[in-house]
Amino acid sequence: MVARIADANFLLRLITKVPESHYRKARDEALAIEEAGGVIEVHPVHVAEALYVLEGRVYEVPPAEAAGSLLTLLESRPFKPRESQALLNALLRYPDAGLDFADIFLAELLVAEGKIPLTFDQKLKAYLVSRARHSS
Repeated sequence: MVARIADANFLLRLITKVPESHYRKARDEALAIEEAGGVIEVHPVHVAEALYVLEGRVYEVPPAEAAGSLLTLLESRPFKPRESQALLNALLRYPDAGLDFADIFLAELLVAEGKIPLTFDQKLKAYLVSRARHSS
């Protein structure tokens, strides 16, 4: 079976259950893929988009709840996040980090790959220093 890739809209339907007809279709599709032994890949860009939409004016979900909902979804079958360790770490740390999700994800990817960023963002640098202390 060919792996499928979920976009932000698909993730949002599963989390918000709105509209209900789209939620049922997304849920049924995910269950069918799981039963067939397939996976649904999830790209970090789509996670970031879903997070921003959840926190935005339409849903107004608090950051911790939005990140937690996405984390729960991505840790379940049949979902297979790309850059999974960095993405899951970013969702865990995002609510308390004081940075945009994209910056947190970048930082977690850098930590995972042992790379150094080129940035003028002092908050990002401080976050990376803190992560380096906790990972060693």
